[in-house]
Amino acid sequence: RREEVVLKMADGLGLTGSARDKFIIDFLARSQGLEGYLFPDTYLLPRDIAANAVVNLMKSTFDQKINFKVDSQTLVLASILERETLAGEERPIVAGILLNRLKLGMALQADATVQYALGFQFAEKDWWKKNLTKADLAVNSPFNTYKFPGLPPKPISNPGLASLRAALTPNDNDFLYYISDKDGRMHYARTLEEHNANIAKYLTP
Repeated sequence: RREEVVLKMADGLGLTGSARDKFIIDFLARSQGLEGYLFPDTYLLPRDIAANAVVNLMKSTFDQKINFKVDSQTLVLASILERETLAGEERPIVAGILLNRLKLGMALQADATVQYALGFQFAEKDWWKKNLTKADLAVNSPFNTYKFPGLPPKPISNPGLASLRAALTPNDNDFLYYISDKDGRMHYARTLEEHNANIAKYLTP
């Protein structure tokens, strides 16, 4: 998410003190509404570059790299895939699962959307809460895909090419559930019974 992007940029540019604060404030102001369009890449920048110029560069890089049509819903789906999956080969499969759920009117129940809604976690010093509670899953936010059906209103991260392509060309499957085990491997299920069995097998201590 853009709050993480600006901190990485500020670190990379070696900014400190008031110059760092100004860069962060300017970046967040200029990038308001651009979540999802700040293309993740390696950028070689002059140390005195202005925050506005960085945002413009990241957005123009998105426009250059994404030379295929991406509508707003596809971008939102890609942003979820970016956070919900680790490996490129998993993303088309998970994209297919999320689209299957959407077609059936099921809630997506994507943890990453709840993490986005919760925002910065001071105890963990991170933007993405690791262990979600029942109270977290009930948070009243349009980004909470446990509480509200359909896609979130806006992207929750800035997806790369693999996630964007997966959102555009999802795997045609009949799975409805997926989990990521403690080693980051994905396990898929067609029924709630199979899903619960996967949870018991791969996630229960």
